[in-house]
Amino acid sequence: MGSDGVDRAGKRIPGDCTQSKYAAEFYAVLLAVRKVHKDTALTIYSTQSYVLNALNKKLGRWEREGWVGVQHRDVLRCVAAELKARTAPTYFKVAEPGTPARGACKKAAKVAKRACRRPATTTWDMALPAGMALPGLSLQGNRQKVFYHSIREEKAKKLPDRASTKNTLTAIREAVRETFGRSVTAADIWTSLVAKDFLPRPSQFLWKCVHNAHKVGSYWNHIPECEDRATCRDCGVVESLEHILIHCESPGRELVWEAARILWLERETQWPEISLGTVLGCGLAEFRDAKGKVDRGRQRLYRVLISESAYLIWRLRNERVIQNEGAPASAEEIKNKFKFTINQRLQIDKILANRPRKGKLPTLPPKLVLGTWSGIMDNEQNLPNDWLREPRV
Repeated sequence: MGSDGVDRAGKRIPGDCTQSKYAAEFYAVLLAVRKVHKDTALTIYSTQSYVLNALNKKLGRWEREGWVGVQHRDVLRCVAAELKARTAPTYFKVAEPGTPARGACKKAAKVAKRACRRPATTTWDMALPAGMALPGLSLQGNRQKVFYHSIREEKAKKLPDRASTKNTLTAIREAVRETFGRSVTAADIWTSLVAKDFLPRPSQFLWKCVHNAHKVGSYWNHIPECEDRATCRDCGVVESLEHILIHCESPGRELVWEAARILWLERETQWPEISLGTVLGCGLAEFRDAKGKVDRGRQRLYRVLISESAYLIWRLRNERVIQNEGAPASAEEIKNKFKFTINQRLQIDKILANRPRKGKLPTLPPKLVLGTWSGIMDNEQNLPNDWLREPRV
């Protein structure tokens, strides 16, 4: 109870759930609904449009669909059941700037920050009110897509996790935490692999890397007369994916990463450490400006450089091992391929930035493209202000 007589309760959300501001708000809603008597009208204010849309518009549909594919489904299922058990109306509204509700939200945020410092031993009662929860999903009014994903979810529960994939996900989480100070979940990693900043082929390459689906290294140990393919010809060690991208002594890997580092340092001060975890987790990299806001231009440039460089190293390795029988490309050829790859990305960005917004064709905001490439282009000081429209850049 605060000095103004207002009850400000702070409680840490469970440690085994996805740690995000949205999850915290859903648990706060559950706490508020349970503290207020069901016969008393309740108004809940929030500054998060995602939370308000979920509670005002989507709860009914999600419940009808059996919560298939819904994030934070455990707490949302409890919220939906508690709301149905109430006899008085419950309202969810936006806390507009300059209103008392906005000020109350700021005070609540301070209470929440203090709760974050408490031990992660808080227990929550996730029991549902009797008769207020619908089991399964409705057969009426649902799409085939929902039934398909529901069946996939049930089958996935019976399958054991692939050890190699699990180990890779752990390595990515640790690398992202150490390098960028972010705590991410497996779902965050899978989502990052299909980020719009990646082209399709680098995205597919990274996805296969996380699944350890490339035919390299120990894959060949189980195939008769092919065991020699498991060893790197240049280094004499097992040619794992980590070896190819991070440790191999062939000129392709070293030259590509050095070219990417030099390009990044043309406008930045520090080149993040390259490891298998940071490469596969490059879609989770986060850079902030002086005001603490996410710098989308720097973030996008990093994603482009890392994903394109890793995929280029993979292609150079395949050309050397499969097509050229172990003969590496020259240093000049490797540098030219890197430059061509980056210039190709720049040209694609220019096309998307100049494309009119019509239909479902992909486009890019010109401001984002400028934030991505400004400061690293050749002869940039002599370019016109509208260089995005110049075909010669």
